Amino acid sequence: MALLMLLRGREQRSIHNWAAYVKRCTQITLDPLHHCFCPQLITLATIPLPTSHLFHEASWSADALDESELHHWDAGPPFSQPEPADTMQEAQFKKNLTHVFLGQKVCLENQAKACRACKYTSGAWSEIVTELCAIIMQVFSEWVRLKDSVAGCTVRRHKEMAETLLQWHAWIIYSYYHEAGILEQGGDPY
Repeated sequence: MALLMLLRGREQRSIHNWAAYVKRCTQITLDPLHHCFCPQLITLATIPLPTSHLFHEASWSADALDESELHHWDAGPPFSQPEPADTMQEAQFKKNLTHVFLGQKVCLENQAKACRACKYTSGAWSEIVTELCAIIMQVFSEWVRLKDSVAGCTVRRHKEMAETLLQWHAWIIYSYYHEAGILEQGGDPY
């Protein structure tokens, strides 16, 4: 319930006040998401991840594809890459880029979830909930910043990558909120 109230009024409070509020609040519930998150976040969080071969290759192995250029997109806009020509090849490249980008994120998330599963096995579920709450706060703050900066993207590739990053942040918020709620109710999300 506390996270519900926290996220509902987030955009009106400063980050400092928000962090202090979260420290005082410890209970997370599995209330339906429409009660605590804005509709845009819910929409982005519930868009299915890609099912392409590139996505699956990137999500299962860090070594399967050349992901050396993906770090340019992690920080969000403004991006420093030059504006490419608007061609069919560019459209396919953008699609492939977003699929590999999301696949890489899923691969890293699977590794993080495996670490949390080990902590859970050792009985540190409250530690995991605290960690998840802190990450939710940080990612939500980044999501708000990204949401505000997407409109400033004038290059199609930059806008699409910013929207993909926005979707990923929404997905993390959603899945971590759900995972923390299951843990607090005594369940095993792993």
